[in-house]
Amino acid sequence: MKIQKKHIYIILAIFIVAMIVLASTVCHMQNEKLAPHYPDGKVSTSNQISAEEIRAFLRTWIKYCEENENCPQLPELSYDTTDSANQLDSSLSSWLKRRGWDVNRFAYIDMRLRIIISTILRDKEILKRQRLMQDGANNTEDATVATTLRRAADFQRKNLNIEQISAAERELVEPQLEALIKVLQGQYN
Repeated sequence: MKIQKKHIYIILAIFIVAMIVLASTVCHMQNEKLAPHYPDGKVSTSNQISAEEIRAFLRTWIKYCEENENCPQLPELSYDTTDSANQLDSSLSSWLKRRGWDVNRFAYIDMRLRIIISTILRDKEILKRQRLMQDGANNTEDATVATTLRRAADFQRKNLNIEQISAAERELVEPQLEALIKVLQGQYN
């Protein structure tokens, strides 16, 4: 009998230790830091977003969608992101804070990505229309029509990059444009 009690205590002790380790792992996973690393722990205030911030944003948003079984689009926030934490759903804000995010920076990255994507898509459309106008001007024999088309093409050129996105931001976003659009629309699978 004594041997059996000793075995039961050992098994019980192993079970308790395993439960503590499991609980610790689950707790750690739920509070996993997903935010980008900032030097000296000071959140960036740059108007430009970095590649690390984009990666962290995507990782975070996909994780949030997976954990919450849906992926609503973030609400449109005002351009004044100094108070974005109050504009987001409180459960999302709390979730972001537990993952190490400054909620205002997260909201800024979301807004900036949407602006960059919108500008890239609009610029592609403008360039397409501009090429059509130039082709039309080159293929017409009517000088007045050719002049009008060239002026219209020049006017289109003035509407390029209206949001003043930087070349660096364009280079970061353009190669992954379709994937970013899908994630921002809640289609992350």
